[in-house]
Amino acid sequence: MQQRLLAQPMKQRWLDFSACQHPLEAHQIIREKLELPSAYGCNLDALWDALTGLMYVPAEITIVFRPKQPSETMRTCIEAIVAVFLEARDQYDEFILHAAIETGGTP
Repeated sequence: MQQRLLAQPMKQRWLDFSACQHPLEAHQIIREKLELPSAYGCNLDALWDALTGLMYVPAEITIVFRPKQPSETMRTCIEAIVAVFLEARDQYDEFILHAAIETGGTP
């Protein structure tokens, strides 16, 4: 799989969820930034399908979540999204993932 990463130009993707107030907003960012079809289902199962078959690869993806006032709902949502990205990356090795996640709230 590593040869496939090197064979094509790598697209850079930046997913900043910091301003999201609702999980649907995070999935809309995913759909837009990963250039997914409008039929993307905006849930974790659809994200898995996108990462393992619909998304342009190879890609270098950076996920950012640094909210000023994080809600428990968004914290949980982003952690679940990152978990799907990590699992897909580990199983298929078709993209590089960076994450800058702050879920502890403001001190």
